[in-house]
Amino acid sequence: MNELLLAFNAADVRYLLVGGQAMRLAGMPRFSMDWDFFIPPRDMDNFSKLNRVLDDELDMPVIPLGAQGENFIQTYQTRWGVVQFHLGLPGVPRFDEAEKAAIIRKTETGTPVKCLSGIHLLASKQAANRPQDQSDIAFLEELKRLGKIS
Repeated sequence: MNELLLAFNAADVRYLLVGGQAMRLAGMPRFSMDWDFFIPPRDMDNFSKLNRVLDDELDMPVIPLGAQGENFIQTYQTRWGVVQFHLGLPGVPRFDEAEKAAIIRKTETGTPVKCLSGIHLLASKQAANRPQDQSDIAFLEELKRLGKIS
């Protein structure tokens, strides 16, 4: 996945890592098979950059959010594993606001990754409130209590 993250960074793709991989990079000992990215829903320049990076990988391009909310989540199988693009997240402000609060974390090999802030990650997990989110919520609430996320 480092190869993809490096390509996103080199192409100035606007993204925020969310979900299980963001939790893992925030320190939660967690296993997740897929990589979830929050992207701006109608930034055509960003879609062009993203699709150029993924051109050889995808059988169909990542497309903007439709007028009726279609294409909200797009899932692709790649050589790096399953990659999902979220064009909105429950409990999280618009992408531009979330991007301003983003945190740069590093993978185990030192690759910088733009991640959803801890507060927004917590809000997203709380809004989704799925059974699998409960341990993530408890972990993030403890970090918040300790003043380790903002």
